[in-house]
Amino acid sequence: MPVKAVCACGASYYLKDEYAGLRLACPRCAAAVEAPRLPPRPAVREQPGDPVFARDKFLLNERHFGVNEKYYVTDPAGRPLLFVERPAYLSLNVLAGLGAVAAGSANLLLSGFVYFFLRHGGVDTFTLGVVSVWGKLGSLLVVFLGLMSFPPKRDATVYRDDTRRETLLRIAQDRRLQLFGASYTVYDGKGAALGRLRKQRLRNILRKRWYCLSAAGEVLFIAREDSMVLSLLRRFLLGFFGLLRTDFLIYGPHWRVLGEFDRRFTLLDRYVLDLGADGLRAMDRRLALAMGVMLDTGENR
Repeated sequence: MPVKAVCACGASYYLKDEYAGLRLACPRCAAAVEAPRLPPRPAVREQPGDPVFARDKFLLNERHFGVNEKYYVTDPAGRPLLFVERPAYLSLNVLAGLGAVAAGSANLLLSGFVYFFLRHGGVDTFTLGVVSVWGKLGSLLVVFLGLMSFPPKRDATVYRDDTRRETLLRIAQDRRLQLFGASYTVYDGKGAALGRLRKQRLRNILRKRWYCLSAAGEVLFIAREDSMVLSLLRRFLLGFFGLLRTDFLIYGPHWRVLGEFDRRFTLLDRYVLDLGADGLRAMDRRLALAMGVMLDTGENR
């Protein structure tokens, strides 16, 4: 960062920062000129919570061939840091699906009875049409709403290791029915709310975007797909057999890049959460890691 020195004779000079605070001779008049000192560097924010989060890079390695979604989190050298699990509740989801189909079938059967009695009761054609449409489309709507609302909430938990003895974070689904968006609250190991993760489905049609909010509702940072062009290609080509990877950039206030979440080009799902651009650690690494988990499992990738 260059510093500007001004002499009494009116001459001004831009100097390298290594000359900041030194007395130099003016090249024009040879008078002594004192270069201004550099402003103090902002202090690096101390990472709250467990010391395991006080780092800039996390590698998430998804464990396959299991019902539940599981991730082993390591440092760049491969040393284990954390273990993440998000249960799938397969049996409960099957029951929820059967319940949704049963509710839709009941609506279809009831609509059929109503249509039969109204038709023989001399009701006008418009009312019969409404009942008939509701019997068909309404039953599909009931099934859809049932599939969205019956399944149990899927919380993700961050443990110290795969023994699951110590919980460090919990990412709790706020609502069972999430039609137009999804919302999750992040809690620390003691149950204190750290913030919320939120996405809006309509805004994700062209380009995926997630928001991280403080416990008070203030937007802390945003994760957005890295390229609009690639986003559109992924939609139209359906990922092209996984070759069009979905990477995210993480932005802070004024759209300043604080980090990125990248999928490595491997047969297995491996992700890198790199927060090196946030040198002052303005972003809570616990919320950033929770965001990284949801950027994968929350998008059903």
